[in-house]
Amino acid sequence: MSSTAKRKRATNPDPPPVPLQLEGPDFFSLVPDCLVISILSLLPAHDAARTSVLSSRWRHLWKAASLRLDVPVDEQTVSRIFDSHHGPIESLRLSCFTYATMDHFLKLAVQRGIPELTIVFSFFGPDTYELPPFLLRCNSLHQLSLVCCWFHFPLPLLPSIFPNLTELSLTDVLLNNDLLQILLSKCGSLETLRLISSWASPLISISSPRLRKLVFDWGFIYWNDKVTAELIIKDAPNLESLMLGDRETRDANLYVLDAPKLQLLGFLCMDFKVLQLGGTLLQQQPASDFQINAMPCQMTMLSSVKVLAIKMEHSFDKTILDLMRCFPCLENLYILKYGGNRNKNYLDKGIWDEHGFLSFLDHLKTVTVKGFYGNQSDVELVRYLVVYGKVLRKITLLCSKAFSEKFVEAKKRQFCIEKRASSDLELVFFRDTKSNVHFSLWNELMAR
Repeated sequence: MSSTAKRKRATNPDPPPVPLQLEGPDFFSLVPDCLVISILSLLPAHDAARTSVLSSRWRHLWKAASLRLDVPVDEQTVSRIFDSHHGPIESLRLSCFTYATMDHFLKLAVQRGIPELTIVFSFFGPDTYELPPFLLRCNSLHQLSLVCCWFHFPLPLLPSIFPNLTELSLTDVLLNNDLLQILLSKCGSLETLRLISSWASPLISISSPRLRKLVFDWGFIYWNDKVTAELIIKDAPNLESLMLGDRETRDANLYVLDAPKLQLLGFLCMDFKVLQLGGTLLQQQPASDFQINAMPCQMTMLSSVKVLAIKMEHSFDKTILDLMRCFPCLENLYILKYGGNRNKNYLDKGIWDEHGFLSFLDHLKTVTVKGFYGNQSDVELVRYLVVYGKVLRKITLLCSKAFSEKFVEAKKRQFCIEKRASSDLELVFFRDTKSNVHFSLWNELMAR
C-alpha cells in the first residue's frame, strides 16, 4: 500500500459497524410461562438451568419444568438440583452413590412421579444393593435401567413389583434364571426386556404373556467350552422382536418354542449347535452340514416372521434355503458374511436349483448382504434370489473391497439379471469400509 493511500485511510477511517436494529414487538416475551416451561422440559437439566441468566422472568422457570438429568453427576450436584428444582422429574440417572444416599434420592424421585430411571453401581462394593420396597411399588415408573448392579430383592417378596413398568434394561448385571423368572412373573406390564453383557447362568428361559421385545446381547458371560448355553423362548404369546448378539447362537442351543406373533428375528449365527423354530429342529452335524428333523407339533413354521437377520461363514451358504423353509412369509432378509474372501467352491448351481421355488420367495421384498466379495459362493446366492424372487424390489450388496463399474457389470451378468423374476428389482452396490464383525444395521433392527 502506498504512503498516499495510508494517509488517505488515516484521514478517512472506516465507519464503525451499525448495530442491528430489531423492529417490531418482542413476540417471544408474549409467550406464556406455561409454554416456555414446556419447551424447557425438553432440554437437559444443565441447559434448562442456564436459561435462568436471561432475565428476571426466566430466573425460576426452569425449576417448574420437567427435569431431565441423564448425564453422570456427583452427589453434591444432584442434591443441589433436588433442593432448587421443584417440578416433576422426567428422567433421572443416579450413579456411584452410597446405598443410604441412593435410597434418599430414589425416595425423592418416586415422590415426584419419576417415569424413567437409570441406576449405575460398581461390582466392587462390599454388599449387594437391595432395591427399596417403595421403588418396587412405584406406579409412575415406566422405564428402568440397571447398570453394573449386584442386587437382590427384599424378602418376603411383594406379590407384584413395578406395576406399570413397560421397559427394563439390565446391563452388566449379575443374573440367573431364577431371578429372571421372578422379574418376568411379577412385572405384569413389562413389554421390553434388554439383557446386555449380563452375568447370566448357562440356561435362560423366557416365559412372559406380555413381553413384546427381547434384546439378548452377550448374555452368557459364564459361558465356556464345557457348558452349552441355552436360550429358550418357552411361552411368549405376544413377542414380536427377538434380537440376539453373537454369543447367543454361536455354539449354543436356541429354542423358539411358542412365539406366534414373532415378526423380527436376528442375528442367528449359523455356528449354532441346536436351533429349534416351532416344530422344526436343526442340528449341526460333525461334518459342518445341517440336518432338518420335522417334529410332531401343530406349529411347524414361524409364519409370522417378516424380518430375519443371519450371520454366517461362506462355507455355510447352502443352509440358508433349509433355514428359509421355517419362514414362509419372510419379507426382509439381512445376511452378514464373515471369515474373509474365501474363494472356494463350496457349492454349485445344482445345489440351489434343485430346491427350485420356495414359498418364502412369494413374499421376499428386500435382501441386504454385508461382506459381499463376489466369489462363487456369493454369486450363486444372489443369482438364486434374482431368478426366483417374484416380488423382490431391492438387493443391496455391501462390498468389503473397492469395486469398479466393470466389476458391477460382470456380476450382474453372473446374476443372470436378464432372467430376473421381478421386473421391479433394483441391484445396489456399496463399498463398505466398516468391519464385518459388527452389522451396521444392528441399531436399525433394534429400533423396529
